[in-house]
Amino acid sequence: MSALELLAVSVGGLAACGVIAELLARAVLRSKGGYYCWWPNRKQRFLLDRESLPMLPPVVHWQANRDGERGGAPPAAGESCYRVLLAGGSCVEGYYLDQPETVAGQLETQLASESNLAQLQVQRTHVGSIARSRISCAQIQTLLEKIQPRYHSLDCLVLMVGASNLVRWLELSTPKAPWEDGVALSHLFELHPEGPFGWHPKRTAIRALVVRAHRRLRPTEEVRNAVGKRILQQRKRRQEARVMLDECPDPTEMIEQFATELGGLIEFAKTMAKEVVVVRQPCFDKEMSPDESKWMWNFAQGVIYGSGVDTYYSHRLVRELMRKTAERCGEVARERGVIDIDLSKDLEPGLENYYDFLHFTPKGAERVAEQIRKHLLGEAGT
Repeated sequence: MSALELLAVSVGGLAACGVIAELLARAVLRSKGGYYCWWPNRKQRFLLDRESLPMLPPVVHWQANRDGERGGAPPAAGESCYRVLLAGGSCVEGYYLDQPETVAGQLETQLASESNLAQLQVQRTHVGSIARSRISCAQIQTLLEKIQPRYHSLDCLVLMVGASNLVRWLELSTPKAPWEDGVALSHLFELHPEGPFGWHPKRTAIRALVVRAHRRLRPTEEVRNAVGKRILQQRKRRQEARVMLDECPDPTEMIEQFATELGGLIEFAKTMAKEVVVVRQPCFDKEMSPDESKWMWNFAQGVIYGSGVDTYYSHRLVRELMRKTAERCGEVARERGVIDIDLSKDLEPGLENYYDFLHFTPKGAERVAEQIRKHLLGEAGT
């Protein structure tokens, strides 16, 4: 065999080995990769932009645990622990809140008092969050279906839903039902085994395995500066909107599609947890003063984070739509035999509790957590 032929055989052999290694890597990811809402054990520290978010603490600590929840260490198998999981959209996610000040963090603290532990007959509590911005009830169900294999002793699953379905309907210019909102898996999971993979070095499963191993063996805290600064631009866009819509098509079909999705989500949640709680999404439901109005940026026609958005929906209209959606949410929860929490009477609409139309301040998150705690411990109405 000539040197040239030997070289060709060697190169071909190496290429074949590379292909085999890549296919094996994809098989390993499919069988062992798992689905995680957030990168397991990811740590971040946000330095919030003070002009955008002066009402929030300047530093946000953000940490995911080994199960990909935002939260502390989950319980070990057989540990005496009351375990709660929160799911929903950005309102319960609390992206700009320091971890102990989120709804999940404050609920865990409240449940962990000595008297509450005694009532629950456990040694500790754990509350994790897999809430993510702008995900519908159907997408939450997909998320839960994928992570279910890791959950064998979940005491309670809390769902705060409604706003994301409505936001997407308005973003998509109020399409007729049934409407589909297909999203990439990467919108639901920071880490998952489905790729898509390719043969470019940066898109291979081999590289994905290397990245996973590196992040597990050499964890670091990511530090981000001026977080939330883009909210300034979004507020300005709303204030200078070319069109402000005060009417929309009949929302009945949209709300019924939401109700159908929520019913399916509740039934699946029952297979994961001993108890299911549905929290109706509250909002800044009142006529706003000029000072309150200047902090608002939500509810556009089109994705608000993109460029070219110049059409918005009035707060009067959105308040009406939120009320109708929340009422239907409560009806579905009661029909399905789960706890229904209506926060509208317990969470005053104001800048003390909200930093925009939907999202909670630390004080607002504390009050939401308190109402959930009361229902879990049978104290609601007392």
